[in-house]
Parts: sequence; structure tokens; C-alpha cells
Amino acid sequence: MTQETLAGMLNVTPQAVSKWEKGSYPDGDLLPQIAKALDVSLDVLFGLRAEEEIDPAEFAAEAIQALPEEERAAYCMNLFYAVLSAFSNIQSSELKIPDKLLRETYAQLKTDQVLALARLNESMQYFCFLRVPEDGLNSYAQITDRLLQFFRMLSRREVLQILYFFGATDHNHLWSKKQIAKHLGLSDRVTEEVLGELDRMGAIWELKVDSEGGSVYGYTHSVPLEALLVLATSFINYLQYVDPNIDKWDHGAFKMPGFPG
Repeated sequence: MTQETLAGMLNVTPQAVSKWEKGSYPDGDLLPQIAKALDVSLDVLFGLRAEEEIDPAEFAAEAIQALPEEERAAYCMNLFYAVLSAFSNIQSSELKIPDKLLRETYAQLKTDQVLALARLNESMQYFCFLRVPEDGLNSYAQITDRLLQFFRMLSRREVLQILYFFGATDHNHLWSKKQIAKHLGLSDRVTEEVLGELDRMGAIWELKVDSEGGSVYGYTHSVPLEALLVLATSFINYLQYVDPNIDKWDHGAFKMPGFPG
């Protein structure tokens, strides 16, 4: 900050600021304004305490809140990319997503404590960060009948069609079986069967509207489900180009009895 900038913020002359730097003191009623302009406490300004350390989380939160809504996503993606890249020896000046990527590009991180993946292309950007538990990912992501049922359900084209249909609708918009079947060109039987599966799994919810069994359906707008569909697409594509690919691990993210690590 130049003397002129600070002077303008305090409504004094640059010569006054210059005198303070050479040993004179400002008027007492200016001290709170100076502390605010320099973003320090009065104790720090008077030299009674060392300059306060910046809390990175607090700094990032304030920076995001200061941005217009439409600029926050780009800021967050660059922040996440810098976090991932910082696990390597990449220079801080390079911790920025490259411009105009010509091919599908990912950044990947694997250590014994962290798994992270980011897709960098503007057409679809995301950042996924997993903190690996000491007893492995499978301590949470266990093989259960319900998990197997879920993946069997997702293997059906009609299920994905209905999920994408719901995902494209407005917030809290309700649809009948007939409307869904007509929009997607599905039979009433298949539509009813799929809606039942999705309802039991918790991806949609049913609201009965009359005593004769008439129902309408709404979508839960589940972030994990929608993220899973994006990650699944990445899984079948992501080996095309990974940069940076940070590999600093000794054992796998899953733990099994009797295995080393």
C-alpha cells in the first residue's frame, strides 16, 4: 500500500503519512481508522503484539463471500486445484488451472492419507477430496446387499433416463407416472417399476394424492448421486491425460486383514 493510498483512505495528506513513517505519530482519533485500513488490531499497530497470523480458511471464506455469486465457482476451482497441487513440489506461481485446455485433463493426488481428483476443463469442472481413514475406505464403503442393489439399479438405461429427467426439472416439481412415461417414451409398466425402485432407494419420493392410489413423484436432488454419475463418466475417460499426477503412497486406500500396510 502506497502512502498516497493510505492517505486517501484516512482523508489526510501523503506528507502526513510520510511523517508517521519517519517517527512522528498520528492523532489519536485516527488510530482505529489506520488499524482498520491495515487490517490489524490496535495492539499490533502499537507493536504490543506480533502481527496476527492469517487463518487460511477464514481468508478463503471472506474472499468467497466478497465475490459475486457467478464468480464463486471459478474461484473455488482454482483454490481446490492449488490445494491439490501443493502436495507436490510445484511452484506457488504455477498453482493455477491452465487456460484453454485442448484435451480432457485431470489432476490427481494419492497419498496414504488423501485421495483427490479434479477435472479441469471448463465444460465440466469438479473437485473430489477424500480423507482416508486409518482403517481404510472400506471401513465406510462396505460391500452390502444394498450397495449391490444400487449398482444393479443404475445399470438399467430406464433408471438413468428417469434420474436425468428428474435432475432437469425445477425445484420441488412433482410428476405423475403418466407424465414421466410420456416424456421419456417408456411404457407405464416400466415407469412404475423404476419409480418404485428409486423410491425404495431414496432417490425420489412419492406423494399420494387420492385414496385410489394416484401418486406424484418428486426428486431428492441428491448431490452424492449426481456427483457419482459425473465421477463414473470420469472413470471411463480420466486416463486420457492427468497433470499433475501426484503419487506419494505406500499402501492402498482399502485395508484388508493380513495385508501389509
